[in-house]
Amino acid sequence: MAIEERRTSGGNGFLYFVVGALVIGLAVLAYIMLSGQPRTTEEDALGRAADSIGDAADSISDSARDAARNMPQVPAPQPAPTPAPAPAPAPVPATPPQ
Repeated sequence: MAIEERRTSGGNGFLYFVVGALVIGLAVLAYIMLSGQPRTTEEDALGRAADSIGDAADSISDSARDAARNMPQVPAPQPAPTPAPAPAPAPVPATPPQ
C-alpha cells in the first residue's frame, strides 16, 4: 500500500523575511534620494577642485611671464674665426732615371 505524505505549507518564512527586507531597503533609499536636500557636497568639491586647478594654471602663467621679462640680456656670441689655410704640400724630390 502506498504511503501518503501530507505536506503542510508554512516554509515560506524566509521568503517573507527577504521580501520585507527589500521593501524596507527601498523605502530607506527612496527617503534618502527624495529628502529634498541638495547635493552640494559633490558639486562643491568639484567646483573647489576646478577653481584650484585654474588658480594653479594662472600662477604658472604669471611665473612664466615674469621669468621672460627678467631674462638677462646676453650679447650674441661672436662667430668662430675662420681656420688657417692648409699648408702647401712639400715638393717631391726629383730622382734621375737610371
